[in-house]
Amino acid sequence: MADELGIHNVMRGTAEYVLQIGHVHGDVTVHLPPAADPVERAASALARSIRAQWAAELNAWDLATAEPLAVRWTAHWPTARHAAAHGDRIATVVDDFLRLRHRRLVVLGGPGAGKSTLAVLLTLELTDRCLSAQRARHDGEGGDTRPVPVPVVLTLESWDPHHEHFHVWLARRITEEHPGLPPVDGRHPAARLVQERRVLPVLDGLDELPEHRRSLVVREIDRALGEQDAVVLTSRTREYRTGEEAGDAIAHAAVMEAQPVGLPEATAYLLRSAAPQVRRNWKLLLDAVDREPDGPIARALTSPLMIWLARRGFAAPPADPLDLLRLPFPSREAAESHLLDLIIPAVFPRQPHAPDRLHAPQQWDARRAGHWLGYLAGRLTARRTTELAWWDLHRTALVRATMLPALLLVCLMLSKVVSAGVGWFAAGQADRSRFGGEWLHAWGLELALSGGLLHGMALWIAVDVWFGFKRGQPRRRANPFRIGAALRSAGRATSVGRALKASAVIVVPATLFTLLVSGTYDPRPYVVMIVCSTVLAPLLMATLAAPSDTEDASTPDEVLASERTAAWLSVCTVAVLIGIGQGAHGWYRPSEGSFEAGLARAVAGWFGASVMLLLMSLWSRWLLAKGCLALAGRVPWSLMEFLRDAHHGGLLQRSGGVYRFRHLRLQEHLAAKTGRPAPRAPRQQHTPWQPPAPRTHPAPAAPPSPVVAGVAPTFRDALAEAERAPLSSLKHWSVHTDEHMFRAEGRARRIALGHWPVVMFFAVMTVIRSAVNGNWLPALVGLLFWCFFGTLIMVVAWLLPPQRQELCMTTEYIEFRVGRGRTRLAWADVRDVAVRKFIRRKRDTKLYALHVRPHPGAPQPARSFRSSDGWFMVLPLSTREVVPPDLAAALRRFAGARWRPPVDIATPQSPHATVRNEISGQAHAGGVIQAGFVHGDITSGRPDPRGAGRGPGDG
Repeated sequence: MADELGIHNVMRGTAEYVLQIGHVHGDVTVHLPPAADPVERAASALARSIRAQWAAELNAWDLATAEPLAVRWTAHWPTARHAAAHGDRIATVVDDFLRLRHRRLVVLGGPGAGKSTLAVLLTLELTDRCLSAQRARHDGEGGDTRPVPVPVVLTLESWDPHHEHFHVWLARRITEEHPGLPPVDGRHPAARLVQERRVLPVLDGLDELPEHRRSLVVREIDRALGEQDAVVLTSRTREYRTGEEAGDAIAHAAVMEAQPVGLPEATAYLLRSAAPQVRRNWKLLLDAVDREPDGPIARALTSPLMIWLARRGFAAPPADPLDLLRLPFPSREAAESHLLDLIIPAVFPRQPHAPDRLHAPQQWDARRAGHWLGYLAGRLTARRTTELAWWDLHRTALVRATMLPALLLVCLMLSKVVSAGVGWFAAGQADRSRFGGEWLHAWGLELALSGGLLHGMALWIAVDVWFGFKRGQPRRRANPFRIGAALRSAGRATSVGRALKASAVIVVPATLFTLLVSGTYDPRPYVVMIVCSTVLAPLLMATLAAPSDTEDASTPDEVLASERTAAWLSVCTVAVLIGIGQGAHGWYRPSEGSFEAGLARAVAGWFGASVMLLLMSLWSRWLLAKGCLALAGRVPWSLMEFLRDAHHGGLLQRSGGVYRFRHLRLQEHLAAKTGRPAPRAPRQQHTPWQPPAPRTHPAPAAPPSPVVAGVAPTFRDALAEAERAPLSSLKHWSVHTDEHMFRAEGRARRIALGHWPVVMFFAVMTVIRSAVNGNWLPALVGLLFWCFFGTLIMVVAWLLPPQRQELCMTTEYIEFRVGRGRTRLAWADVRDVAVRKFIRRKRDTKLYALHVRPHPGAPQPARSFRSSDGWFMVLPLSTREVVPPDLAAALRRFAGARWRPPVDIATPQSPHATVRNEISGQAHAGGVIQAGFVHGDITSGRPDPRGAGRGPGDG
């Protein structure tokens, strides 16, 4: 009938509801768009999260304005059509970048030139393009055959190329920072996104790495990149060019270099963004700067970082821009240092204190804020890192020294509470007991308390094994009130092997205990305890520890809040189940079966489990670290609030769950104020060089002394000096070397070191268990026992027959032997030689060893030499990344370019370290100038007039 009347209702487009009013005659056909691909949906969620994260960071940096400072750049594209380009529009860069066959870009620039800002602007533009392309494909408009990848900004500091492949590290970091992305095939999509080239890593901080790590990182990135892999890398120009000259560069990569800001652009930006009350003084200052374009102030204002510091530092009175004219600056560095000093008073201005809060936002004292930030910057510098993680604060020397006394003090207080509660309850129940007196009830309560402590310890270990968390690494947790989603997240976050190991921690003791009590008169209390402590409690603990299911990137405050919430929820749920299991013995046993006895046992078991779960949580370590450092005046009591305000003021930036100083230059400046050396060579005051007075008689060589400027050497410095001794000077070692061969033979003891973290973990557990019960003598005996046990392992390893070790190198091969294993490799089959940590069966042995990596397809050494990632151990060395000088010289001679010499990063940091400046090769120089103090002898070797080399003692 509809066909006869010619009625056809056709609707095309997108709508949530379609209403048909009247009678429907015939068939109704609905054409739905195809379902979104799971990988596409995950990429879209990741792009939205990245967009929100870095838009907020750009706003904190005062760059999300209508007219930001334009950073000019020069781009050198690998194709002839894009040989070189100049400009300041980021959209142009993205257009040219996406047209490249190999989407690889290196962003270079000087210190403070705006490299990180360019990387963030690139990230935001690429996320917009990615989301637009996804919307176009969803609407059926087609798109580019090569989809726009999702940019992910990461710092290279957390990547160890020795132990982790680049793609594995990239997937792990995405999983950690964005745990709640839509799953693909039931698992987190990070590995799938990396595998399908849907992720563009934007890698920042290459120049912040030590030199030996920097070259290795560039080589491993270039080796891991495939034909369709994309990458963006930022670095200071000098550091990247130095590696490029040595052959360490990203192949087929375009290069974009940030240019200094021109004085007219800087002047226009400062006048445009200046507040009305200081605009007149800015005009006077900039007029004076225009008259001296080569002065220190004008040269300092060519850096975007310094322009931002000047704008923020002189944003409001009493700061006056004309102070730059009143103060005599001898150099550009002095002017930049003055601008760096202005930023903290500008971010934390002096204002009336709010009476309702201890520290209201933006009302911190500027002088104390500078002291706190200087301490944090100095701590990062001493550890040679740029990531400020709140969960690492307990690793400072002050906090570690107070850990054991604080633990004993807490256990003493808890034992007093326990003893008072046990005595009160046992005295009240003794008269009503049918079978005994006060001692029976006291013994039952102490047994329940010990049971709670042991169950809490077992659950803590099991969950740690289940999720495979690194020791001391927090994660943002899932919503525990969505139990189904949290359990699914817990299942996706583990593997079969880890799940079996974690289950064994709970199931094996429970099974043995069940077999022991299977013949008892009344098994009901044991059944209740096993069900509550072995089945329900682990399920709840896994739910509380499951990774977050939110798509947004984690922040430090959210990670800390998640740890705090998980700790208290475990006390209110998991510990309650453990307490019920312990209370069943009082409810069902005929000797003391009563509601009061069962309740008392349940409370004791809950208390023991709560103590163990709280004391072993990262949140309790954070409280201890913050309290110790705040009492010492090194950080404020409201540390997280202070860091949040510093981030809002632009001093810090957030990257995942950690803070970083906005610029390495700012960290270096603040660290220098605390007396700690900067990661790079510190600025030295050069004194005019004067020629030495002639000597008629050679001075006797003084023995090397680690004492410099009257400072006594530390144990660590003495140990490092001993580890740098030549191999030939060690006991039981003989070295033969000539022009054609290097042979070292010796015997070394087997000293176990990797067992100490596990031993100390169980020692702490024993102290908590015994001390909370008030059994101080067993606690002390347990601590001594575990220390003795760890020492005994080392003694047994020391008493074992020494292990024979040999190393032979010639111009054709390298031959090595450790114990009974012996291998020979031709140099043509060896790809790299380096010093790495020896990883034995995925276990860190805490020892460094000389390693080789054969070429693919080359003969492989025996399995006993296998370390990790295709590397094989050649010769064990020591606990530090140092090489004996005679062995290093032989490696330079025979291994050639295959040898990657390590940089002893402790040497420039310590004032006691031995510094050797060597000049070798054929060169002509009128003189050699050594700036600074010279310790030791200076030997001058003059070439023979006839061309033959002469020894150092000749002439």
